[in-house]
Amino acid sequence: MPDDLKKRIEALLFIISKGLSVEEISQKVNCSKDEALQAINDLKAEYESNNKAFTILNLNNVYRMTVHRELINGVDESMPGELSKSLIKTLSVVAWKQGISQGEVVRIRGNKAYDHIKSLNEMGFINSAPDGKSFKLTLGEKFFEYFNISKGEEKFIFEQFKGN
Repeated sequence: MPDDLKKRIEALLFIISKGLSVEEISQKVNCSKDEALQAINDLKAEYESNNKAFTILNLNNVYRMTVHRELINGVDESMPGELSKSLIKTLSVVAWKQGISQGEVVRIRGNKAYDHIKSLNEMGFINSAPDGKSFKLTLGEKFFEYFNISKGEEKFIFEQFKGN
């Protein structure tokens, strides 16, 4: 695998934080899908074997570069702009009390939580399903992909916010 190809793919994944499919990557760097996939797998293996801060995730056939989950806890002030501290706090309530009603989140976080819930739902971090007169909120797939965790590990990420 040419190092130049891996470097170009690594740069793409670093720059395009939303991630890319293998097809998009292969088109952008002008290589076959097999070559792109091999380069992605090589990069991921290099990150793991060299104990790097970054890793490459594959969620629904979209590859993106992210920080290892062990390094996320305690760096909320450095999170990308798409998640403000207030959004993170509202998200932490949903993560901590998985399956919570929208009304309960608003009771805990205040009226601004309605806007937070709408934004988090639109971004895919949470799901909202009708539940009587309210909505039941659960974590969306983007939450697990973004924080590079498996279901059941969500409380680990937001331990620091549980009292807020």
